[in-house]
Amino acid sequence: MKTSIPPGFSDMLSFPLIEALLGRRSRRFFAGAEIPDGVFAYTSTREPVPLTEAHNTRVFNKPSTLVVIPVGDLSQHVLLALCYMLQNGLVLYDDINRRSIPGLGRFADIVDVANVWPITFVEQWSLAELTVELAAGCYAGTLMLQAMGLGGWMFNGVDPFAMLGCSGDPAIPGLGFRFETDDRWPYPDPTGLEGVMEGFCPPHHPDMRAAVEALCERKFGPGGPFHPDTPGPWKDSRKVRSAATVHDDRFRQCVALQAQYLVDTFGKFPATMPSMFLIMYLQAHHLDPDFYDEFFKPGSYLRIHAAHMDRWHRPDVE
Repeated sequence: MKTSIPPGFSDMLSFPLIEALLGRRSRRFFAGAEIPDGVFAYTSTREPVPLTEAHNTRVFNKPSTLVVIPVGDLSQHVLLALCYMLQNGLVLYDDINRRSIPGLGRFADIVDVANVWPITFVEQWSLAELTVELAAGCYAGTLMLQAMGLGGWMFNGVDPFAMLGCSGDPAIPGLGFRFETDDRWPYPDPTGLEGVMEGFCPPHHPDMRAAVEALCERKFGPGGPFHPDTPGPWKDSRKVRSAATVHDDRFRQCVALQAQYLVDTFGKFPATMPSMFLIMYLQAHHLDPDFYDEFFKPGSYLRIHAAHMDRWHRPDVE
């Protein structure tokens, strides 16, 4: 009698966290791979096992591998940082041109306009936060690889601009993100993928006031984390979610003024960082244990790797 769920699925659900943490390795040699020369010269005798459609050129994005490419919206992070700053009594200062942002004085009733953080610090801080999120997601993925008995690795080293689609070469479309260029910038600025992941900045919004409104709709509108009708884990989710203070019009004006200053002064938002950011990758593939048996001491892969084909790909499993 055939079963609909492979036994490996149950193995994955019960796989110990500590074993996954201690056993985590970059296991790059997959079924069907080849290292043509060097001390690890080896040609796999196993057929590639596909998962989905089809730096280290011998292992990256080969047939039977799955590459996860997490992209972060830095424009959203920086815009949210401006909101956070204003909620805590801070505004931006242009440390590049060494001047205050014109027009902030009219908001002196809601914020101390002399209490400032420099543009470069805020954008670097936001980039660091986003990098941690992307890297943590990939690291969590590597732990799941251990639990499923799959090989793979977490890495960077691929040109992020080319990957996003900013090469300017039609033969290298990358992910197809829209990008802008300007003589003031050292690199093209990827701003979003139309209809899929659009930055909170021009040209996806006519100006930064419109971007702020879109951000507030995402936060406080239907389906947003602070909308009372959004489901949640609390006994009274409506009460909890509606407790957040919705940004009023003057708050939004103040945030938009600072954001628009960056666009007007530097031609983009954020001013000094890419609007869309990419750094870490995660690849998953079926391991070739024979390679590790040939070149490595025992323990180079886990028991769960050795049992993967039997637990996930048995003939009696649909």
